[in-house]
Amino acid sequence: MSISVDVVIPTFRRPDVLSRCLKSLSEQTVAPQSIEVIDDSETDFGPGTSRNIGWKKGNADIVAFLDDDCVAPSNWIETILKIFEKNNSIGGIEGAMTTIDKMGNIVSHNPPTRFKWDRFKTANLIIKREVLEEVGGFDERYHLHREDTDLAWKVIDAGYSIIWAPECIMHHPEPLGSMGTYAPYPKSEQLLYRRNPKKYVESAAGLISRSSVISGDLWKLQKNLRKPQKNSDVKPLSRYESWSLWSKAWFVAVFWLIRKNLVGEPKRVSKNLRV
Repeated sequence: MSISVDVVIPTFRRPDVLSRCLKSLSEQTVAPQSIEVIDDSETDFGPGTSRNIGWKKGNADIVAFLDDDCVAPSNWIETILKIFEKNNSIGGIEGAMTTIDKMGNIVSHNPPTRFKWDRFKTANLIIKREVLEEVGGFDERYHLHREDTDLAWKVIDAGYSIIWAPECIMHHPEPLGSMGTYAPYPKSEQLLYRRNPKKYVESAAGLISRSSVISGDLWKLQKNLRKPQKNSDVKPLSRYESWSLWSKAWFVAVFWLIRKNLVGEPKRVSKNLRV
């Protein structure tokens, strides 16, 4: 039996970029079974809620998530199908990203190769429907950030693999936020920590930088992670949890720095199959 793909796009008050995205999907060498556009412009529930509504509308074997400001290469769906046909046992695919630099050149925008867990963007994340059903889809307590990483961790913690597929490319013309932009969102960070404290150590290490220390953003986040957040049922970090987390995170960050200076960054993603 042939497999098929549903595409899910949450959108929020960006009709021009949505039209560009839909045009790219209309030019696919293999058409998706359905394209579910969920307009959150009036309700503002957040992309996690929109994506849950979207994937539940379809019935294809595979669900491909992207953002409304993405532009899909014409072979995107075809590439997805080829990967799953060769790797039917996997739970999902983490695709590669390109963007445009300040000079107008198309450049790679992929997660640092040293990262194993702090990655997985729904600008190009593809998950089997049966896996989404098993893990319950996105956690709708996230509003704008980290719902994608959270979903991937749920899939992995359930025993499925998400493979890194650099040949499955998505173009994101507008530059994406860096890995260090999450400090203003302590609720999302608390949620992600509670999802898996061990995996979150890498996320915390990724937030440590010269600029985050000098600006005070890092200390602000550390403080806010120990505070109850508004409209949140998530327990804040205890004093011990905070001390343990950041001690480990600083160790990892220093290790990364030493390794970079001695031998450079890893040549490949730390693990192709993450389980």
